[in-house]
Amino acid sequence: MSNKPNGSVMERRHTETADIDRLATQDMLALINREDQAVVNATGACLPEIARLVDNASATLNRGGRVVIVGAGASGRAALQMVADFAPDAHPQLIGLMAGGAEAKRQDQEKAAANYALGVADLQAIRFGHQDMLVALSVSGKTPWMWGALRHAWSVGACIALLSHARESEAAQMADIVIAPETGAEVIAGFNEPKARLAQQQILTMLASGLAIRTGRVYSNLRVDLKPDNMHWIERQIALVMAATQCNREQAKSALAASDNDCRTAILMQLTGLNNAKAQDLLAENHQSLRIALQEAKLHLVEA
Repeated sequence: MSNKPNGSVMERRHTETADIDRLATQDMLALINREDQAVVNATGACLPEIARLVDNASATLNRGGRVVIVGAGASGRAALQMVADFAPDAHPQLIGLMAGGAEAKRQDQEKAAANYALGVADLQAIRFGHQDMLVALSVSGKTPWMWGALRHAWSVGACIALLSHARESEAAQMADIVIAPETGAEVIAGFNEPKARLAQQQILTMLASGLAIRTGRVYSNLRVDLKPDNMHWIERQIALVMAATQCNREQAKSALAASDNDCRTAILMQLTGLNNAKAQDLLAENHQSLRIALQEAKLHLVEA
């Protein structure tokens, strides 16, 4: 057996980093940092496709469907983390699935990732249907488990988005939206493709932020859907109400107490003078969008 790097590894070698092992530490890090900055540009070139992803995902959630984000290995962990960041209090419409499950041993996760049928079964287990949307994460586009999930989503007629490093892969042919940033060769060949992973993380961050905005979880640039699960989040709620309404701490605490500790309701009450029941009704009528509820409240005040 030859001990030379195979063709695919040779093709991925970066022409400008061949002497990185000879550089001084700061020069070495400057070179890595330059390559990381190039990832931002590669992701930026995909903004039209990322916008389609956000619009389709938010439309799916707003009509009662689910967005299911799937991946194996590092991609699976990224999927689970994105869902946890989007909804620390859990969100039944946003689901993250990882081949083998997050609690499984690494060996079992790798075994699951190689199982096409398991990818189908995992989607069937959550009754994935045409009203849902699949977001598949796969740097290579070749993981069997992910393939199974893609095939099942395709068979039921669901919208499919693929985040991959391989735009021309067969997996991309099944997707309605393909996002494949051209991040170029890695600084170090064979080092788990950190540039591709960084691009994936940037896109997932934009997806999470975009969904939070489009589903009414954000007012201005403030996250207003936080729950008072512990002292940290209670203090964050108080700070948010103060920032959104320019009130003092005692007024913010009073508004939160009167609104059953719901940030959006407290802000709406503080800005309009509505009581808790009327504020909650107005938010419910406007799909929990604080921005629209405020516009409606001001319109009613003008008419009165």
